[in-house]
Amino acid sequence: MTTRLRDKGQVTIPSDIREQLKLSKDALLSVARVGNAILIAPQPSRFEEVARHFESRAKKEKIALEDLLKDLKKIRQRIS
Repeated sequence: MTTRLRDKGQVTIPSDIREQLKLSKDALLSVARVGNAILIAPQPSRFEEVARHFESRAKKEKIALEDLLKDLKKIRQRIS
């Protein structure tokens, strides 16, 4: 598969690759030089990074989603 480098250094990523990787219009991409090649990879959003960290901590601490939701409901009732 080939693509063309445009005037401002822009490159079009083929639509089938964008769809497979679920890349939206404003997706952040990491770009790195690897020898004589260019590596372009999706950069996870900060939200996804935090969510993965939170999920792993919850599993480690054996905290169930149901418990979190119960606590959230209690907190909302106190605030209201």
